[in-house]
Parts: sequence; C-alpha cells; structure tokens
Amino acid sequence: MNKTKILILLIAIFASSSLIAQTGKTISGHVKDEVKKNISQVTIVLRSAKDSSLVKGTISHEDGSFIFENVDQMDYILQFSHLNYITIYKNISLNRSLIINDVVLDHKKNIKLGEVKVKSRKPLLIRSTDKLTLNIEGSIYEKGENGLRLFNIIPGVNATGKEIKFRGTEGVTVYVDNRRLLLSGDQLITYLQNIPSESIKSYELKAVPGAEHDAQNAGVIINIELKSEYKFGLSGNINTGYWYNGYNNGNASVLLNYRIDKWTLQAGGNYRNSPAFYEDDIIQQVKNSNLNSLQKEKFVEKFNTYGYNFGIDYRLTENQTVGANYTMFANPGDRDNTTNTVTNFLKVNSPSLVDSSQISNKRDNFYYKSQMSNIFYRNKLDSLGSKLDVGYSYVKYNLDNPSTVETSFYNEDQIEREKRDSLYTYNKGNSQAHVINIDLEKNLKNSFSFNVGGKYSISKTKYLMEYRQGLSSISPLDSQMSNDFTYNEKILAFYTTISKSLKNWQFKVGVRAEKTDYDGNSSSGDQKISRNRWDWFPSAYINRKLGENHSFTVSYGRRINRPGFRQLNPFTFYNSANNIQEGNPNLSPYFSNNIQLEYLLKSKYSFTFGFQNTQNGIVTRINNIDELVISRDENISDNHNFFLSAYIPIKITKWWEFNINTTLRNTQIDVASSPEVHRSKFSQNLWATNRINLPNKYFLEISGFYNRNGFYDFYDAHNIGKIDIYVKKSFFKDKLTTRLEIGDPFHMFKPGQDIITPTLVRNVYRNKIDFSRYVGVWFNYSFSTGKKSTNREYIDAGGNEVRGRL
Repeated sequence: MNKTKILILLIAIFASSSLIAQTGKTISGHVKDEVKKNISQVTIVLRSAKDSSLVKGTISHEDGSFIFENVDQMDYILQFSHLNYITIYKNISLNRSLIINDVVLDHKKNIKLGEVKVKSRKPLLIRSTDKLTLNIEGSIYEKGENGLRLFNIIPGVNATGKEIKFRGTEGVTVYVDNRRLLLSGDQLITYLQNIPSESIKSYELKAVPGAEHDAQNAGVIINIELKSEYKFGLSGNINTGYWYNGYNNGNASVLLNYRIDKWTLQAGGNYRNSPAFYEDDIIQQVKNSNLNSLQKEKFVEKFNTYGYNFGIDYRLTENQTVGANYTMFANPGDRDNTTNTVTNFLKVNSPSLVDSSQISNKRDNFYYKSQMSNIFYRNKLDSLGSKLDVGYSYVKYNLDNPSTVETSFYNEDQIEREKRDSLYTYNKGNSQAHVINIDLEKNLKNSFSFNVGGKYSISKTKYLMEYRQGLSSISPLDSQMSNDFTYNEKILAFYTTISKSLKNWQFKVGVRAEKTDYDGNSSSGDQKISRNRWDWFPSAYINRKLGENHSFTVSYGRRINRPGFRQLNPFTFYNSANNIQEGNPNLSPYFSNNIQLEYLLKSKYSFTFGFQNTQNGIVTRINNIDELVISRDENISDNHNFFLSAYIPIKITKWWEFNINTTLRNTQIDVASSPEVHRSKFSQNLWATNRINLPNKYFLEISGFYNRNGFYDFYDAHNIGKIDIYVKKSFFKDKLTTRLEIGDPFHMFKPGQDIITPTLVRNVYRNKIDFSRYVGVWFNYSFSTGKKSTNREYIDAGGNEVRGRL
C-alpha cells in the first residue's frame, strides 16, 4: 500500500471514529473491474453532499466488498479511488439501508457504472474572458431556492424589494438562456421567484457587456442558464404565496413543459393581487419668499396583474429547430388608485403656526397591456457549438390612463377660502415595433471563435394628452394644453467579435455599429425633433490565469442609454396642485465608458477596481415657481466615478456560511445648470448574508444591507439599511418547498432625499413603502414525469430591447 493511500485511509478512519456512535443505516456493495473481476484495496470515501466534507472512509476487501455502518439519513457522495483505475463518484440519498449493485471501475476513459450518475464538482466561481460564472448545479444552493434569491449569491448583487442592483447603484438586465427578460417591478420579481433552483445550472455575470449584446443594455447583464435536461412528458412547477404589509397580498403562477417526439411545448401563467403604497413627509422652504410648508403625501394603488406565455419548438433535423413564442402582461385597471397630499403653509413670523392649507386628491385608473410574439430558426452547425440564429419579433404596447386632481384651499381656521380647483387628464398611447435579427457564432478547433450578426428594428409610438377643466371626460376641453406626439425610430445594427485562447491567456475584442434614424412631432406643430447618426461601441477583454488559484481580467466597453418613449412626450403630469412632472421631447441618448480590473482568488474571492463615466447623462432636475415644484428630465449630467468592490465568502462551520459584499465609490458629478453644479462624494455600500443549515432540512437566512452617502440623481440620498429574515423547509424529497419571510422587522428602510437648489430646499422622508415591511409564506411544488430529453431552444428575441423602452 503506497503512502498516499495510507494517508487517505488514516484521514478517513479518523473522521469516521470522531463521529458519535449511534444506530444508523448501512451502505454496502462490491467493486469490480470491466471484466467483472473483484477489486481489493479500493479507497472508498463517504462525503456530505452539502459541502463535500468527509464523513467516513473504508477500503474494499479481497472479494471487492465494502460496508459503512451507523450512517445518518441524508444525501451523500461516494468516492471510489484506486491507483490503477479512474476515480468515480456516486450521489446517493439515504433513507434506508442501501445495497449498491456492482460498481465498475474502468482502466479506460469511459466510466461504466450502470445506473450510477457520475458527477464532478465544479468551483463555485469560474472566471472566463468576458464573464464570471456562478455554478449552482452541484453546489449547496442547488435545492430549495428560487431564481430571485440566488441573485444574492452573485458577487456584488443585491436583490431586495422591487429592484436588483449591482454594487449598490448599478442597474441589472436579466436574461434567461440568453433570452432577455423585459419585465419590470413586480412582474420581474414574480417571474424570477417562480424559477426553482433545481432547474438552474448557473448564473453568468457580465459586468462589462460585449458588442454582441444590444448597446442599449444599461448596467450589467446577468444570464440565468437553465439545465439542459428536461423529460418526455409533462414537467413544471406551481408557486403560490400570501403576505401582509398592512394590506392582504397574494400571487399564484404555473409553468408547464411538455415534450413529445420532435415537439416541445411550454405554457405559463401568473396572477398577482398586491396593492402598492407609500407615505412621505416633506419639509419644504421656498427661499425667495421664505415660504415654509409641511406636506404629507399618501399613495395607495389597489390593482391586479396577470400574464401568460406560450412557446413551441419543432426539430426539423437533429441540428435544426424552428419555433414561436407569445408573451402577454396586463393590468386590467385599478380598482382604487389615490394620492392624497396635505400641505400646511406656516406663518412667516410664527413658523410653528399654520397660516393656510390645501388638500389635493388625485384619482387614477391605470391600464396597460404589453404583448410580444416572435418566430425563430436555429441551425447548430457543428459539434464545437457553432450556430446560426434567424428571428423576427413583433411588439405592441397599449396604455389608457384617465386621471382627476381636485384641490381644496383652507384658511388658518380650516375653512375653505376659495373655489376648488379641478382638472381631468386623459393620457392614451400605443407603441408598435418590428424587429429582424440574424446571428452567426463560429467556433474553430484551435481555440479561435468569432461572432457576426445584425438587427433592424422599426418602431412607431403615439401618445395623446387631454386636459379638461373639471372632473369628468365631458368637462370643457383646454385646447391650448391638450396635445399629442408621434415618435418614429429606426435602428440598424451590425456587430462582430473575435476571441482566442492561448494556454493561460484569453483574448476577446468586438465592435458594434448602430445607425439611429428618428423623428418626432406634435399635431400642434410646436414640437419637432429629427436626428440621423451612426454610433460605435467597441469592447475588449484580456484574461490571465496564474496557476489554479489566481485570475486577472481587464475589461472595457462603451454603451448607450436611450430615453424611454414616454419620457419624450411633451406633456405635463400633475401629481398634486403643487407638484408636476414635465416630459421632454428634446432628450438625447447618452453614452458611458466602463473599464475594470478584476482579481479572482481560489475561485471564491473577487476583488474589482474600475472606472465609469457618462457624458450628457439624463437626470431629473427639480425647479420651482414659488411653491410649485417642477420635475423635468434633462441631458445635463457628466458623471465620473472610481470604485473598489470585494466579495468575500466565509465558511464558519459546515452548517454556517457568511458572505459579505462591499463597494467603495468616489463619484464626481458636473451638472450643466444655472448656476453650474459640481459635486463629489465618497459612498459606501455593504451587503452581508448569514446562511445556516438547521436540523431536519430547515434553512435560516439573515441578510442585510447599508448604503451611505449616496446620490439621488445629483441631489443627496438619505442613508438607508435593511435586515430580512428567511426560513425554508422542504418536503417530499425537496419537491415541495415552503418558506417564511419577514421583511424589515426593525423598520430600518426609510429612503429619502434632500433637494437643495438656489431657490428651494425640499427634504423628503419616506416612512412607509409596500415592499419593505411584510411577513409572508410561499409554497413551491415541482414535478416531472418521463424520460430525460433536451430542453426547448431559448433564443434572445430581438424585440426585447425595444419592448423595454415602451
């Protein structure tokens, strides 16, 4: 017996002897070679499936037999090792004593294990040229989680409330199997919560997106890669939940896959009934008149949303697939949508006394419907992964939003002092877009690959706004204010990327060209815009690996952010009598540059230093005319920031894991206003999570974050924090998962901002918001039948980029 084998045996014997003696199950079997000859002296190690920690060890006898006694009921990995044979692994779930049929070790590369599933364990984090991959399959996060919660495992990512942020401030664009999800708010959160972790293979983080992606992608890209194995027959999952945050909330969804012969069908539906609300306290001072006021604003929107999707694939040949998809989301209309604003104006000489008051009541009935359909063709060109994709998408969006605002005026004795002011507005819009895309990926045998592709989109958007002096649709029309606006846009894009690997070096460069041609005009003729331009978007990556434990990556990319179609409408939206928001048809796209250096240590610890800048960025500028506050989006901000971020996971014990993310950022903002504004800040973002595995398959998570010294556009954001508690329990071999969530029990999440201009001071304190403080319970059930087969094809629908701006 060689020294290595003796050492392994001594470690195994020591680990097994340290366990508390107890009555448990047994695991036994025989080890043979490919000609059925018994193999002795095979080192057999029993490891925990949760973290691969050593549990017991033994060696096979002369007749090839082995046995483990007093083994607890749980999931294990069996490792079979021998100097002359290939090491193999076997995953088992022990709920009774187990006799394993002959385990075959092979001198050759092929491993013959009968029904034994060979599973190698990948590192949790893998750095490649342009992305960081988080491997969920085979990790401790593989079971009982969902697609949204796993975002918090990705270095630098924080998923909380209705937002997913990277490094505290950067936006995230979500893909699933390279298909972009253009959902927002509750819809995106609900969709991600309905993806069980059992179906997720990995997450791919692209902090600097490449030329192959739409240049419009803001922030970073995170792609959820699903496992490639589904089954013939029916499979899917059902999800439902209830939570209370001052109102009753509920949601339910189902996702189904069906595979038969060459056909793959998918269908899903979801429903959500979840009121939205907030409460703000506002302290305001108009400097010119020294007019001080205290405001309390309460917003409640009671509504429901529903959505469904259908998809079908047909395999023409082994390598060619055609398919079609349809997705729809809708809000059928608000049952109750009110904003109540009470403003108390204080006496100039006695600021503790009320001089006069006004109360604005706004009522909305908001309806929208978003639809997208697409057809595609995919041809897998060779065994190296080369493929050709061709697709067409059609996108349609409809909006219907009648609204009324009524304001009452009172003197210091709370007696109405003048006639009430009333206004009826009707905002209606529709958008349509057609998109054609073609993409070729070619991989060659010498570690060289290239991508080329193109996309052409045509969109037309029309919105109208009516203003009536009254509270109904038959009140007198204000023809001077009423208007409509039509916006036409065409974007032609081409891209190419080239990548090459040389031993421990990886290189990738690319460039994207986009020609944008757009025009907009109003029927009154007072608003006209027109532009025609080419823009270029280069990207480059260099990755260097030093041994097994060190990886360095330098990345660069240029991106564009186009204004949303609704931002371009030249309309005025009244939130109350003293607070309005103006559209701006003269908004232009703005560009950003991003360069980063990342160091990855032992495929676990990530450290990144970077620089980001934007020019003529769109920010919301606050102005005022006396007590009237006016918000308007404008291209006036240049932003330059340096940052340092770190992700450090700490394994405290085999059942307790602590992860910490932190980003330190120095930001300089230059605003082209009158007077000019130049500001800089050193901000800090901290996000930490404790994950604890408890007995009987209970799981506890306590997580929290703290953001300090940040910006709200170029104004001051209040420091905020939050702590959440999460308990999970699985049943029926992890098919059914229940979870209890308690959000912000200590009421720490109180966002706000301090807006200071030459003529106004406005301090906003948000005391309540719907997604922060809650307690709820959710249930998720996954099922499948039939033989394993491949998943349906997922291809990024080209219309998704347009749909996101609707």
